[in-house]
Amino acid sequence: MMRGIKNKESGKWKKWSIFLILLLVFIVLLNSVSKVYKKKKEVEKTLTRMQAEVVALDKREEFLKESLEKLKTREGVEFEIRKKLNVATPGEGVAIIVDEEQSTTTSNQNISSWQKFKNFFSRIFR
Repeated sequence: MMRGIKNKESGKWKKWSIFLILLLVFIVLLNSVSKVYKKKKEVEKTLTRMQAEVVALDKREEFLKESLEKLKTREGVEFEIRKKLNVATPGEGVAIIVDEEQSTTTSNQNISSWQKFKNFFSRIFR
């Protein structure tokens, strides 16, 4: 009769050990699958970013080709020289136009911190 009790206890022990080993194997596999999934998501993001870069580079290439075609003409070269160097042919003048917005932003930079603080609250409570 003792033998039957030992076999039942040893059978439970074997079942539990097999269960724990299988559970450990399952956890290791699950961890590996999650790592592969994360890598896949990273690669997809990188691929999307690179495809966007390719589109942007294609647009840039097209723009540069058009610019190069313009520079092959006399008018295109003259336009670029005038634009880059601010020069004029004899008898012409160069006019520089200044936006008023730029001049007001420089005057705002000269305002003290205390004045900016007061202006901020005066605008809130109007």
